Amino acid sequence: MGDLEKAEEIAEKLRREPYRLLTNDCIIKAFRLKRRCRELGIQAKVVICIGRSRAKLFGRWLTIPVIHSWGEVAGKRIEVSRPLGAAGMWGIVPVNIKPVVAVRI
Repeated sequence: MGDLEKAEEIAEKLRREPYRLLTNDCIIKAFRLKRRCRELGIQAKVVICIGRSRAKLFGRWLTIPVIHSWGEVAGKRIEVSRPLGAAGMWGIVPVNIKPVVAVRI
């Protein structure tokens, strides 16, 4: 099994954990992914961005700025905040967040 597959297994376990703002959000989960990957000898990074996303606010779809984070292994974005395709607050789907400014750590 390759590094990317191992990282995806770790990410899937993190996705299944409940999302809690401030205690188990996308940033915390991304750093946990990085730490677990490093324990297995897999090079991983955390990407934190300010991006844009479509959100349903007050009954209307708007484009709003959001802060989001994910893991990166072998140059591939690995979402960890929620199950893939699942919508969060205001109908935001993490995979659809488009970064405007991103920092890799």
